[in-house]
Amino acid sequence: MIQLLTVLLLTSAVHGGWRTEIARYSAGKSSTFTPEQLEYKMSWNGAIRSGKITIEFGQKDKRYPNVFLSHAYGRSTGPAFVIFPYTFTFTSFAKLSDHRPLVFVATEKDNKEVVDTRNSYKSSGVHYNATTTLHASKTVISHSHLFTAKAIHDPLSAILAIRKQPLYKGSVIQLCCHPFASPYLIKVTVLERAKHLGYDCIKLDVKIQKIDKKTGKLLVYKKLKKATMWITDDGQRIPVELRSKVLIGDVRATLTKRSPL
Repeated sequence: MIQLLTVLLLTSAVHGGWRTEIARYSAGKSSTFTPEQLEYKMSWNGAIRSGKITIEFGQKDKRYPNVFLSHAYGRSTGPAFVIFPYTFTFTSFAKLSDHRPLVFVATEKDNKEVVDTRNSYKSSGVHYNATTTLHASKTVISHSHLFTAKAIHDPLSAILAIRKQPLYKGSVIQLCCHPFASPYLIKVTVLERAKHLGYDCIKLDVKIQKIDKKTGKLLVYKKLKKATMWITDDGQRIPVELRSKVLIGDVRATLTKRSPL
């Protein structure tokens, strides 16, 4: 009985340890963000264009006076579009005061299906709801679950959470992110401050592990081997470039234009 209890306790610690290590919503200093529109080009190995992404942080909307709105939309282009025609739109609704996520909605389309996602971020955790509509049969498949943790982010609020941190060299920030069907643990390590693509930047190492939504166990995320991100070393701290080592090679998202909103 004692041996069994020991195994259960150790298993719980391994599976649940990340929950005590992730940054709380209140972690860091909420600084004023000047609304910006950011345009990125996607490429393989920095050479072959594969897509484009636009992100709008802090878009004003009279319907939501107390909400910090973030939009992202984009599509695959060129050879990538021929192989995998893909478009997406994401919208993140966060608290204006501290950028804590409230609701995240997304629509993704490819040549096989349309996936509509709606996540609600509450004190009990994230309530995930999605429908997949298959083009060929018009079949609609619904998915939903509740995943618990003390602080869970959508993809856009995660960027805002990272920028709030002091980001000293060697510091580590861990976030739980639940964008779509599965939650992930994101570990960000500050590597150095250096010039990159003409900007004064903070260079970050990014590691991602998948989280089993039923057991909380950390799993290897096979689709992403490693990633490096550069963000501006200023009050905005917006992403300048993300380089990801994935199954198909080196995929990059590079800032091409930034404009005030």
